[in-house]
Amino acid sequence: MSRELVIVAAKQDSQGNYIRPQRASETPDEIAFYPENGEPNVVKLSGYGPGDTIPNGKYYVTFYDPTTKSFLGQFMSVSGYTIPGIPKPKNIKVVSTTSGATVTAEG
Repeated sequence: MSRELVIVAAKQDSQGNYIRPQRASETPDEIAFYPENGEPNVVKLSGYGPGDTIPNGKYYVTFYDPTTKSFLGQFMSVSGYTIPGIPKPKNIKVVSTTSGATVTAEG
């Protein structure tokens, strides 16, 4: 049996709470991050920038057998963390007003 560590993104309920994945209902399509080549027990999450915060329970880690395409064992929550660095404003929008402007941005 082959075994590698994988990360699955949790679904959310109607209140926005993260739901622990269940082995019986998850499919390989749910895998968000795979291990590094040659390192079956190391997975690197990517796609985030400085200042981004990843909350507790957004991701779950488990072992996966790529030969049988099945999950092994329990899904365990990945602890939340913040990417170091200074966030930069994104999607800046300026709307003129009679006395100046309203500026909004995402960060």
